[in-house]
Amino acid sequence: MTTQLAPQPVVTSIVADTQACDRCGISGRYPGITFDASGVCDLCAMYETKGQDILSYFGDVDAFVRLVRARAEERGSRYDCLLLYSGGKDSSYVLYRLIELGLRVRTFTFDNGFISKTALRNVETITSELGIEHVTATHADQNKVFLQSLQQHKSVCNGCFRSLLDLSTQHAHDLGVPTIVTGLSRGQIMDERLSWFHQQGIFDPAEIEPRLKAGRSVYHESGGAIGAEAVDSVEVVDYYRYSDVTKDGIRALLKSRSDLWSQPGDTGFCSSNCMINDAGVLVHTRERGFHNYEAPTRWEVRLGHLERTEADDELREPAATPRVKKMLLQIGYPLPEAGAPVTPAEAPGAERTSVAPLAPQKREPALTPAQHEVLVQGAAEPGRQGRALLLEAADGADSGRVRRAALQLLLHHEALRLRFAQQDGVWRQYDAGVAGALPVLRLDLSAREPAQEAQALRTAVERLRSRLSLTDGPLLQIALVDRGPRPARLLLVVHELLADTASWRLLLRDLCTLWAAPEGRAQLPAAGSFLERAAALTGEPAAIGPERSGPADGGEEAPVRIRRRCGAAVSAAEVARALSQTLASLGDVPQVDVVDHTAGDGQGGIGRWSRAQSTTSVPDSVPDSDAASDAKALIRYEHFGDLAGLLPPDAPLAVVEADEVDFTVLPSTGRDTVTVNGIVREGILYLEWWCSPSWRNRLLAAALPERVARRLARSAEPGTR
Repeated sequence: MTTQLAPQPVVTSIVADTQACDRCGISGRYPGITFDASGVCDLCAMYETKGQDILSYFGDVDAFVRLVRARAEERGSRYDCLLLYSGGKDSSYVLYRLIELGLRVRTFTFDNGFISKTALRNVETITSELGIEHVTATHADQNKVFLQSLQQHKSVCNGCFRSLLDLSTQHAHDLGVPTIVTGLSRGQIMDERLSWFHQQGIFDPAEIEPRLKAGRSVYHESGGAIGAEAVDSVEVVDYYRYSDVTKDGIRALLKSRSDLWSQPGDTGFCSSNCMINDAGVLVHTRERGFHNYEAPTRWEVRLGHLERTEADDELREPAATPRVKKMLLQIGYPLPEAGAPVTPAEAPGAERTSVAPLAPQKREPALTPAQHEVLVQGAAEPGRQGRALLLEAADGADSGRVRRAALQLLLHHEALRLRFAQQDGVWRQYDAGVAGALPVLRLDLSAREPAQEAQALRTAVERLRSRLSLTDGPLLQIALVDRGPRPARLLLVVHELLADTASWRLLLRDLCTLWAAPEGRAQLPAAGSFLERAAALTGEPAAIGPERSGPADGGEEAPVRIRRRCGAAVSAAEVARALSQTLASLGDVPQVDVVDHTAGDGQGGIGRWSRAQSTTSVPDSVPDSDAASDAKALIRYEHFGDLAGLLPPDAPLAVVEADEVDFTVLPSTGRDTVTVNGIVREGILYLEWWCSPSWRNRLLAAALPERVARRLARSAEPGTR
C-alpha cells in the first residue's frame, strides 16, 4: 500500500546555510533541507511521523538467512553468497556474522589502487583465519574512472561502486552464486536506496523492491560492462537491511571475535578501508559546499546507530594534506580552492589520529585450584599437557566439513579462545578472541596398512600436543585422518586446562550437532561464559598437592602401564576407598590423592576438581619406621568414567579405543610415583596403573593391582555394597 507523506512543517524563514538540525545535526547546506520553527529538519519530522512505515522495509537476520539459503538451494550453488569484503569494520563484522550463521561464504575484494594496506592485510589474515575462499580483483583504468566520477559527481565513490558491482556480479555469475551481500550501512540504504521513494510517498517494500531491481538492470546496462544474463542471475542483498546493530555493537563484536582486525590509520573518518575517500570528500565539500556523506551519516543518528557528536566528528572536511594532494595529482584532478564553509566540529588542517588495533577484551579472573595445579605442575613440561581423543566418522569427512565445524566451535566456546599470562608471579586468563589460522590439519594414511596406523597416530598426537600454547594458542587441535576406503577419523587434542569431562561433553555435543547438520549449519545451545564460571569458583590455589619434579626415582625411564579388569562400574569414591584399604592392609600409610574428572563444578575448580585425600583412617599397627616410610607410595587416582558417555546418544561419531591415542594418559602420567586411571568400557571398570619400571616391580611383588581389583570386584557384586 502506498502511503502519502504528512504535510511538511511550514518554514518560517529562509534558513542560513550554517544552521544545523537540533536533532540529527544535518547541515542547512545540504540541498533541499528545510527546518521548522523549532529547528528540526524535514527528514527528522518525516521520520517522526512515518517511522513505522519507513522501518517496515527492514527485516531480521532470520529472514536474511532464509532468503540467502533459499536462493542457493534453488540454484544448487556451492556457495550461499559472495560477500563484498573491503577489510573495513562494517564488512568484517558482516563476514564474522555470516560464518556464525553457518552460511557458505566466498569473499570478493575490489582493490581500486588506494585501498589501505591495513585493510588489505585484514582481508588476507581474516579470510585465512576463517578458511574462506577469496578473490581480489582490480580495474585497469580505475584512475580514469575516478577522474570521470569526480567530474560528474564530485565524488570518487560513484565510479568505484560501479566497478565493484560490475566485477563482483560477473564473478558471482561465473561461479553460479545467486546472491551478493553488501555491507552498506542502514544510513546508506536509507539515502541511496530509499530516499527517492520516500520523497514520492512510497513506503511499501512490495512496491519498492521491484523498482529497485529494475533500476539496477538499467544501472548496469548504461555502463555496458556486463551482460543482462549476469545481472538477472545475481541478486544484491544488503546485510544491514536485516541487522539493526549499532556502530558500538560492530566494534564490540570485532573486539571480542578477533585480534587480527586492525583499524586502518591512513583513511578518513567516513571510510575504514579506502585512502582516496578523503580526496573525494575534500573535492565534494569544497565544490558542492556540503559533505557527500552528510545524508547517510545523519540517518545513522536518526536510527540510533550513531551519536550526533560522533557524526559531527566524522563529517568534518578532510585537510588538504600532501597525501590527499598526491592522490588528486595521480588521477589528474586539480585541487579545489578552499573557501566553502566548514563544519564547526573541527577546523581544517588537523590530521586524523591513528587508531590502535582493536585488542581482545580481557576479563582476567584468577585461576581455580584445578587450573593452577595444571599450570604450576606442567610449567616444566611444555607441550605435554594435551588430552587426545580419537573419533570415527562412519559417514565420511572432508577438510571443509572439519574446518567449518572447528570454526563454529571456536566462535561458540569461550574456553577454546582462552589465553594465559603470568604477571608478578600470578597467572591470569582472558578471552583472546578467534585469532590465527584454524587449528585443523590433515593426516593422510590412505596408503598405509591398518597395522601401520598406530605409529603414525602416536607421532601425530605428539606433534599436535607440541602445537598447543597457553600464552599464544591454540588450545585445541584437530586432525582429519584420511584412511582411504576405511572410515575417516578425527583426532582431537585439547589442552589439559580445558579437558575436564564436563567440558568435553559440551564440546563433543556441539561437534556432533554440527557434524549431523546439513553443511554444518546448526543453532548451538548457549555455551555460557567459561571465565564467569572461573571467577565464581576461584579459591585459594595453595592446596594443590605435590609438584612434579621430574621422572620418579630420579631416572629418565618412560612410565609403564599395568592394566586390571575390576568388575562393574563404581564411583571414584569407591575406588579411592579400595585403594586406601588395600594399602592399609599391607601396612602402608593410605595416601591416595583423588581427582574426579566426571565431577561437576565444586570448590576446587571447573568440572574436574573433586580432589580429596582418602578418608580411611590409618591403623595404629602401621609402624612409623624408615623402612615403612620407604615403602609408602603416594597414589594419585584419576577417575574418568565411561569415555563413550562423552558423546551424546545417537552421535554420528564414535570413540575409538587406541593405546596410541589415550584420552586418560598425559605424557607425564606416572611420574608422580604412581598414577592410577579409572576407565569404564562397556560397563566394566578398568584400572590402569602408571609408574616407573622400578615401581612396577614393587607393585607386582606386593600384588597391589590384583588386590585392589579383587576388592572392587567383590564390592560390585549384588548385596555387597
